[in-house]
Amino acid sequence: MSLDLETIRRLISQCAPEVPLEQGSRFYVNLDNQPDPVRGERACIDILHRTILHAKDQSCQLFTGFPGTGKTTELLRLAHRLSEAQAPRAGHVIFINFEDYIQRFEPITLSDVLRTLTYCLSVEADRLDQVPPDQIGVRYLQRLFDGVKGALPTKAELRNVQFSVFGAKLMLELRNNRTIHKQVEAGIRSRFQHFAEECDSVMREAIARIRRVVGSKADRLVIIADGLEKLTSLDGRDRETIETAVESLFIAHSDFLRLPCHVIYTFPVWLRFRTAQLGASYNCEPQTLPMIKVRDYKDTKKDHIFDEGVRRLYEIIKRRIEEPERIFGDSPLDALKPLILASGGYPRDALRLVRSVLQNEDTFPVSTTVIDREIRSLQQSYHNLVLGTHAGLLQQIARDHKIPSDTPEQRRQFGELFEHFLVLAYRNGEEWFDLHPLVRNAPALTRLGGGAP
Repeated sequence: MSLDLETIRRLISQCAPEVPLEQGSRFYVNLDNQPDPVRGERACIDILHRTILHAKDQSCQLFTGFPGTGKTTELLRLAHRLSEAQAPRAGHVIFINFEDYIQRFEPITLSDVLRTLTYCLSVEADRLDQVPPDQIGVRYLQRLFDGVKGALPTKAELRNVQFSVFGAKLMLELRNNRTIHKQVEAGIRSRFQHFAEECDSVMREAIARIRRVVGSKADRLVIIADGLEKLTSLDGRDRETIETAVESLFIAHSDFLRLPCHVIYTFPVWLRFRTAQLGASYNCEPQTLPMIKVRDYKDTKKDHIFDEGVRRLYEIIKRRIEEPERIFGDSPLDALKPLILASGGYPRDALRLVRSVLQNEDTFPVSTTVIDREIRSLQQSYHNLVLGTHAGLLQQIARDHKIPSDTPEQRRQFGELFEHFLVLAYRNGEEWFDLHPLVRNAPALTRLGGGAP
């Protein structure tokens, strides 16, 4: 049988793993706090939530995970939990998507982050004060612009530009116009201490304004700074520059990231392995959203399938494709099980594989041959990422299920493997690691001697 074009389009769209789920989405599947945990005994957002509740006035936390594991979805759930709670557990949440304000492929600076945080707090205060829509955030932007212009040398191009040229679009210009961004950064650098003090003053003023309108609920004001985990390089030659900038932000300048309220920052997953001291400057250890456990690592010589994890990932797929029997036959769970196991419990890869089936086939339900073909196609993509220099470390991870930490260089290389999804993180009791199933038989590993164990 065939499916009409509109149905196929809808199902493909619903299988997009990069789209976060809003609160109440019919596609959401609870993966935490069940009799058989598939992502560890303690949910990441429960830990983040408790840290906020237990801190008196302010807290600063870090949260990360792979793209497509549900980080933003979980943070939106946390925001809803705080916003809908009753006193004394209630909070007022400002959710910031940093992708709206920075270029993820450029080195980030502390002033990028402080400027964005200050602007977003000012915008929220203006919104609650019912400032006219075309004036929301403008007062802060004018203040920022005037301060930068005053610090620039007379020959600087921006020195002769009027604020009205940019106006309320100044933040967009700073994101997209690298010339303007460079000049503003130069102006801030020349007076950074004053800039940082001014940001603190404006943020405190904005928080006071928010509290006047919202009342006691804003006594626990929470900023969720999302999107910073996506900072990376497009060109391998820029990798060290980007990583050094990120490391400087979250480690060397961590004191500046503490605000006069509660704040959660997402951060690139590879940063966990640049230093073992990342959590020392924050209110709790950085939280990493793990994969869904579909296999157990206790005996690598046997195939220990974790049925509850398979069932839960199947439920994610089922809700996206609505009637799985139409696509995968009378026993869709059995048909999808090889695909689920091949994904390693990574929701992004499971949905990518299902989406590929929908895109490439005309007749449904599909055969097992079709599913095997899509698995092999994705497997080849992973094999192409595995270099001979990775082989020894990958075999060690497959054997020990731990972070190799004999040398700083090993930890850095592990972070690179993690960033390319060659190694996945799980949690049951303690955190453990394993190779992505589609990596195990990569030629670079088999050449070393038999593939991963």
